[in-house]
Amino acid sequence: MIEVLTGFGVVVVVIAVGYVLGRTDALGPGARRALANMVYLVATPALLFDILLDTDPREIFSANFLVIALSALVAGFLGFLLLRLRGSNSPDSLIGMLASSYANAGNLGVPLAVYILDDAAAVIPVILFQVAFYAPVTLTTLDMLHASKQSNLLRNVLLAFRNPMLLAAIAGLLIGFLRVPVPVFVGQPVALLAGASVPLALMVFGMSLVGSTVSLTGDVALVVLLKNVVHPIIAGLLAFHVFGLSGHALFTLVVLGALPTAQNVLTYALRFRTNERLARDTGVVSTLVSFPVLVAVTVLLGPG
Repeated sequence: MIEVLTGFGVVVVVIAVGYVLGRTDALGPGARRALANMVYLVATPALLFDILLDTDPREIFSANFLVIALSALVAGFLGFLLLRLRGSNSPDSLIGMLASSYANAGNLGVPLAVYILDDAAAVIPVILFQVAFYAPVTLTTLDMLHASKQSNLLRNVLLAFRNPMLLAAIAGLLIGFLRVPVPVFVGQPVALLAGASVPLALMVFGMSLVGSTVSLTGDVALVVLLKNVVHPIIAGLLAFHVFGLSGHALFTLVVLGALPTAQNVLTYALRFRTNERLARDTGVVSTLVSFPVLVAVTVLLGPG
């Protein structure tokens, strides 16, 4: 328990460093975007690839994957239904559905998995499900609701496969499954780049907090409650009662369920010009709320 809580302290300190850098503009204009692109395009894909080289693919596609997928779909459906009942239209409610269940598994999930779960590979099923299935299907539905002439599931799937994290995960899974030896001149540079992922991601998040303003509307409060509280509860209930998981496996799935809303949701909202404020505000609020929730989860379910 002390080790895990110490890990939280490490995370907070690195985030604080990023906040100070952003507040003082020490790295100059455009630094946040440049570092965020470094994390998204290079460092985190390298980390996922590096992890998967030593991971059995069967560990990825296990009961954990089913719990992750089902809990996200249930939480998302609740978000969609409740927002519709509150008077939102279908496109707005779909963005709310994603905000209720689409986790920040890459930029924040990886570093938190390292320090809370001691297993960065735990987030890979989340990334695979969200990027390869959840996002393409939802975006296609939004296309159809907007009567887009280019509405096409295949187009959205192909768009998802441009995500460098997904490509790195698939490449790592294939190499791990086929037992292909990785040359030193490939493996070692990847490992070096992977080492930059966690600290850079946390500092970028700290920088993103500078000047953040939110409006805590009823819809935002509802979606944050679903993402930070209801989603992990659903994951825990499915893991324990349906799949018979307990101990560290149960703890891992509840932690993954409690991760905050991903910034991808805002990207999708901006793309369709739909419920942008909800997506932006939920991303900020759910991230701040996730820390005390994760501490509570760790106290209740974490290693003793």
